[in-house]
Parts: sequence; C-alpha cells; structure tokens
Amino acid sequence: MTILPQTIPRSRSLPLLIAVVLAWSTVAASQADPTPLLAIRNSIRELLVAKQAVQALEAIRPHLEQFPDDPGLHALHGEAFFALDRPAEAVEAFARAVALDGTYQGKLFNYGRALQGLDRHDEAIEVFEAMRSAETPQRRAQGSFGIGLSRQALGDDDAAVDAFRETLRIDSGFQRARYRLALLDIAHGRDAEAETALSEVLGVDPLHHGAAYNRALALGRLDRTVESEAAWERYRRILEGKQRISLLEERLTGGPGDAESLLELGRVHAELGAHGVALTWYSRASSVLSFDPRPPLGAVAALCALGRNEDAEGLCTMLLGRIPPMEELRAPLIEMLEKRGAKAEADRWRRP
Repeated sequence: MTILPQTIPRSRSLPLLIAVVLAWSTVAASQADPTPLLAIRNSIRELLVAKQAVQALEAIRPHLEQFPDDPGLHALHGEAFFALDRPAEAVEAFARAVALDGTYQGKLFNYGRALQGLDRHDEAIEVFEAMRSAETPQRRAQGSFGIGLSRQALGDDDAAVDAFRETLRIDSGFQRARYRLALLDIAHGRDAEAETALSEVLGVDPLHHGAAYNRALALGRLDRTVESEAAWERYRRILEGKQRISLLEERLTGGPGDAESLLELGRVHAELGAHGVALTWYSRASSVLSFDPRPPLGAVAALCALGRNEDAEGLCTMLLGRIPPMEELRAPLIEMLEKRGAKAEADRWRRP
C-alpha cells in the first residue's frame, strides 16, 4: 500500500487556512496606513477566511490599480492566487510585496510554499531561512517546517528529519511536522513510532485522512489486526464525510445563508469528531435561524464533547431566559446540572 503524504486537497485544507491566517497577521496595516486601505484589506481578508478566493481576487484588482505601491495588497494578492492553486502568479505577487517593503521578507509562509509548488526549492529554502530568525516562535516553526519539506523533496531525508524535529522543539503542537516525521518513520520501517505520532495528529485533527490512512497501514504492519480494521473503517468514514463536506461547502458558495447546509456541516463534522469545527458551523447557522433550536442544540453537544460544560450551561441558560424562551434547551440543561451534582439547581429548572 502507498503512503499518503498529503492530507486533503490543498484548496480545502485546514492547515492551509491556518497558514493563510498566519500570513495575514504579517500584512496587518500599520498605524500610519490610510484608513481606506485598512478597510480594503480587512474586506479582502474576510473573503479569504470564508474560502472565497475567487471573489477576493476580483476585489483586489481594482484596488491594486488605485494603490499599486501598497505591499499589503500585493501580499493578499499572493494569498488569493495561492488559495486558487496558481503558484506562479502567487510567487510574482509575493515578490512584489517584498520588493516594496523588505520587512515582508521572512513573514510570508505561503511565498515559500508557492515556490515549492513550482519545484523551486532552493529559492523556497531562502524564504524559509529568513523566517527562522523571526521574533515569534510561530514563524520560526513555519520556517523550519518549510525547509524540511524542501529538503525532503530534494531527497535529503536526514536533513528533513532534523528540520521537522526542530519545528517541534519550537512548537510542540505543530502537527504537520509530526505527520511528516511519521511518514518518514513508516518509510524506514519504524511503524510503532509512526503509529504513536499519527494517533496524536488525529487527536488534534480528526479529519486528517492522510494520518488515518497511514495509521491503519502502520497497525497492519505491526500485526495489530483488530485495531487496524477499526482504523481502516475510520479512514473510510473520514473520506465519505469529507466528500459530503466538499459538496456542502460548494453549495454555500452560491448562498452563504443556506441554513440547512450550515446545519449539515455542523452535524457531519460532529460525527467525525471535529467538534470545534462543528461549533463554528452551528454558530453560523444560528445567525440565520435565530429562533430555531437546532443550532444551539448542536452547539451544546459540541461544547460538551470539547469539555466546555460551563459554556454549554451558559448558552442554555441564556436562551432559556430569552423571550420567548427556547424550551428545547431545558432538558439538556437539567441533564448537565444533574451530571455535575447540582440537583437543587436542576430542580429549579424543572419548574415552569
């Protein structure tokens, strides 16, 4: 069986979204920026966060004509091209941003990633090397990780391992580095170490289908048959769920206020164990369905799954205190109170 080196198609990748958000922190306007540019950049960032890269690209063009020397707009232009899997144009836009403002050097992670997409690894390493001296651990970790990717692509596995380990020393929660190390472990027959690492990756990102696939593969090679069969089933469920998620997200591009799609996205993510993401979708659905109990009921379940029972109780209490009260939340509130031993408080909520 083949090792899966990737997670999900890059345009739909959660790690990509995180990388884009991190890059935006570097293009935040300074205090001296004109107010119109602040508003323009913010509106473009919002489109990118919402995975509306095509709309972002269209929105940027007229502003670049008006402000051709603004490095922040060029950096966002690069992010839009990168999100659309157009690395050559992304590289050109990022390069313009750096040429206009040298402080952008070492701050644009996706600049290096776009160069990697063009197999220009020596140049990518230069971009990532500049990140390794950044002030924030976040950027330093990204720089080391990027170098690891290029070293691996150039066939130097030992240097890649060193870079990925350095990434984890800087930021122990950098799961992409842990995943890459696990793939190298599998490639070199270290299946037990790989399985442990992949379990940790899945604990943080339950939808990581590459980790699910390779964990099942490692368990099979370790002759842990029952666990391997369960892992293959999990992998299949993740693939099916992600196909469903893709269809629902495409439906939302035509109508971002499609409440039923928002609710279904919450449900699918919750079923796959991605409760934090499910909570986000339920929150969006509640903004469309103000008096529908389904979004808050889903949110309460997600909060409890995340161990945030106090927040779940607070949400129930708030909506039961609204006029008219959302009575569907009375039963889950009473159940939560009883579970933590607050019987008197639960009894008070039983009374009309």
